[in-house]
Amino acid sequence: MSSNTHIIKKVILVSLTLFMCISSIASQSLWITVPDDTIFPSTIADQDFPRFSLSYPMYLTQEIDTLEGRDINFREMLKFGGVQSLFRFIPNEDKPFSVELSFRAGLITLFDTFEDNMENFGWEGTGSITLDVSVTEDLIMRFGYHHISSHVGDEYLTQYGTLSFPIASGSDLESGDTYGMNYVRDSLYGGISYTINDNLRVYGEARYSMDMLRYMQLYNDFPWQADVGAEYIWPSPQSNTYTWFAALHVSMYEETSWFPSTAVRVGRVMRVADSNRQFHFGVELYYGRAEIEVFNHTAAADPTVWDDVTIESYIAVGAWYDL
Repeated sequence: MSSNTHIIKKVILVSLTLFMCISSIASQSLWITVPDDTIFPSTIADQDFPRFSLSYPMYLTQEIDTLEGRDINFREMLKFGGVQSLFRFIPNEDKPFSVELSFRAGLITLFDTFEDNMENFGWEGTGSITLDVSVTEDLIMRFGYHHISSHVGDEYLTQYGTLSFPIASGSDLESGDTYGMNYVRDSLYGGISYTINDNLRVYGEARYSMDMLRYMQLYNDFPWQADVGAEYIWPSPQSNTYTWFAALHVSMYEETSWFPSTAVRVGRVMRVADSNRQFHFGVELYYGRAEIEVFNHTAAADPTVWDDVTIESYIAVGAWYDL
């Protein structure tokens, strides 16, 4: 038998083996387009998580100048947005490993509705695209790109007499004495979620800002941000549609010397099985940076020390809906 025949037989044998392996994998794999749920769970107390919500915070500490001179102010916060999985690949239906591409976008607005005619403080838009990986049923990882663009509201600027653009050289707004005009971050990030038991989940995320635009250029040397959180839900969400929750979320930025802006939320949550849809309502406590990021603007060349961070605190009642 010639050597060519041996080579042909080996090629055929290898090809058949590869075909059988691929066929076996393909027969056990599953592609799901636009699923109703997502691999990575929503973060209940994360204020930047895109969802529909309405809350009424009563501010105990405030740094955003309301031109009112009051010690305590009531505001109105509206959020719009959601998360959608685009497609999910499950290599083996009998194993928990899966990969998913998801997209999320949201808008946050803050109003001074109850106090005077200066209604709109500011707004910010966020968007991200992520690759989520379910390693086990309890361990989920996330990698992606995140964008945030934050702006002072036009009604607020009108109250300060800033009516034309660009901002005049040497003005209060340009120097940051009042506030900057833009706060933009484009970040790469990675995250992890771990379910400790049926009731308790912890998560963490790190972001690296690739660039900040015009008014935040000095902060390009301090690009890191970290978020951590924990959620306790009882009774077990796996077997109950209506549950109670207590959630904690801490956000820290290198630009403000890792000051731990902290939100705590407690209340009631109602879920739709096998879906992202959930409605929760309750009470929120917050102590940390101004929620609209543009109000954290500074022209300093070094990270802001804790004593100089724009700190606000409030207690709020609210309702939050995840699509």
